Amino acid sequence: MILKESIFEKDENNDLEIYASENSIHKGKEQHHYTRYYNFYFSSIRDNNLNVLEIGVERGSSLKMWKEYFKNSNIYGIEKNISVVDKDLVKECIIFEGDQTDIKFLKKVCDSVEDGFDIIIDDGSHITSDQVETFEYLFKKMNSGGIYIIEDLQTSYRKSYKKGKHPNAIKYFQKRVNDVFFNGKFKCNSFSRILKKTTGLTKYERMIEGISFYPGMCFIFKRFCK
Repeated sequence: MILKESIFEKDENNDLEIYASENSIHKGKEQHHYTRYYNFYFSSIRDNNLNVLEIGVERGSSLKMWKEYFKNSNIYGIEKNISVVDKDLVKECIIFEGDQTDIKFLKKVCDSVEDGFDIIIDDGSHITSDQVETFEYLFKKMNSGGIYIIEDLQTSYRKSYKKGKHPNAIKYFQKRVNDVFFNGKFKCNSFSRILKKTTGLTKYERMIEGISFYPGMCFIFKRFCK
């Protein structure tokens, strides 16, 4: 045995864990335990000046959590029914009211944030087609080097969420793993050489640096590209 403990649990001072527990946010260890993965990827960049977007904010507790964690960042949210949002929780955040699958609405959101988004978190409807269609529009719009996260991917195993032309979001994102490996179309192992040959690459082969799956969620990393 090499690892004696999970690399995601070494930091006992995980502010996200503490805040989620104190405010009964489902992302914490009492429920989905997403905060362990978030802190692993975000702890080194939390002091940066970022634009963070969360889809599906409900009362706004998680937006407040992100604002406390990313103290120097701008925090944005998308909520279909803005009347459910507790305005006292999100005083320093900007919330757009609309449907995550409405492309015209998403375009307005992107156009209103001049510097673009660095982190996008989909905690919206959890309907499989919504997860895929929202990703397909927003991922290409977000900044190079950005991180896109989809929560609650386990809905791909539940019939009530398997709707639209993408009834299984997990299978869709498994296909994106093939894009990371350029679908085997190149025999050489020089990635710098591969990326120069952009005419032979699909849009996701060009854009996706890597994908990481964890229980209920996945992280998709956007390549530094023009």
